This record gives sequence, structure tokens and C-alpha cells, in this order.
Amino acid sequence: MTMARVERDDGFQWGPTLDGAACTDCRVCLEFCQQGVYAMVDDHVRVVAEASCIEGCSHCASMCEAGALAFPTLDELRAAKRKD
Repeated sequence: MTMARVERDDGFQWGPTLDGAACTDCRVCLEFCQQGVYAMVDDHVRVVAEASCIEGCSHCASMCEAGALAFPTLDELRAAKRKD
């Protein structure tokens, strides 16, 4: 299955929220994500390209042992799609 970025005009933005206090800078998300969403900034993992995140993908969050990543819920995504 090929995943692609989705251009939206309804104001809904899919992407991660990083809890910097919880993040251990393990770099699992950075190494996993092929879209360039994460980067090291001042020796800390940061979200640098949220708009590059593939809508519906949240695999990095499931791999984050610290629980430092959050995404919109699937209910929020479905609600936004219904507004299209």
C-alpha cells in the first residue's frame, strides 16, 4: 500500500505533537520517518516539517517508548473528512 501526503483546504493538519519534557531524544522517530518530519535541533529531537507527515500515519508514536508523541485522533480525522 502506497501512502501519500494529502493536500487539505479545510484547515485540518495531520501531524505529530512532541512533548519535549517527555522526549528522551532516543531518535527512534527520526530514524523511522522517511518524510523528514523530525530533525535534531540543539541536540534534541524536534518536529520540523509537520506538513510532510502522511495523513493517518502515526507509527512513530507507537514506537516511542517515552510516549512523547501524540497525533489527532481518528475521530478528529473522520470529522474533518466529513466536512470536505
